Amino acid sequence: MERAFLYGDLLFESMRVEYGRIPHIARHFKRLEQSAQTLKIDLCGLNEEKFNRLCEQKIAEFEAQNPDSSFLRLRAVLYRDSQGTYLPLENKGKLELQISEITYLVQPEILRLGIYTPQQKAPGILANLKTGNALIYVMASIWAQENNLDGALILNTQNAIIESTHSNIFWRKGTTWFTPPLADGCVAGIGRQLFMESHTVEEKSCHTQDLLNADECLLSNALNAPRNFRVIELG
Repeated sequence: MERAFLYGDLLFESMRVEYGRIPHIARHFKRLEQSAQTLKIDLCGLNEEKFNRLCEQKIAEFEAQNPDSSFLRLRAVLYRDSQGTYLPLENKGKLELQISEITYLVQPEILRLGIYTPQQKAPGILANLKTGNALIYVMASIWAQENNLDGALILNTQNAIIESTHSNIFWRKGTTWFTPPLADGCVAGIGRQLFMESHTVEEKSCHTQDLLNADECLLSNALNAPRNFRVIELG
């Protein structure tokens, strides 16, 4: 994975494993496949059937050694396996699977999130993908910890709030749910897809007052149930 380490030239999928199975695994593979097309990474024969089989084998091996485990995180990393510098010599992809138990920390009923302002995220064709270019989320998470917050919200280059460090965001005013559009630069999350299929949701750019005036704010991702949050304005 030298190239992935040096250039962040990779895609990943974080998948929840519940008692030996991955909910919505077809959605995860479809997103991986579409993202690989965007980054011009050749899947080299990897299809949904083979992906499912490899995931099942990895889960079975882990559970054989850890029979008491219940909820796991399976991370599929697809990287460009090539020599070269910025210009790769070839585009063949290689898949690596990493698995671990999900450990839940005690958290408040409503998470306290601040708005991270030192760096913004630019919209574009890469913004919706889950890639190895994650420094803004790393720095925002450190900033949140330094300010005794439970997480941070990310801004785009138009100063719109697009997501948190690990989740898509939704907010409700009255009976209407809202979420930032993908064009604003948020990750195209699986949890986002599922929430939008089970609720009537309008896409609109999000600003601080939208969340401060909302009746409810939610974080949504593929690993956890939706969590409520509120915005903390730092002085």
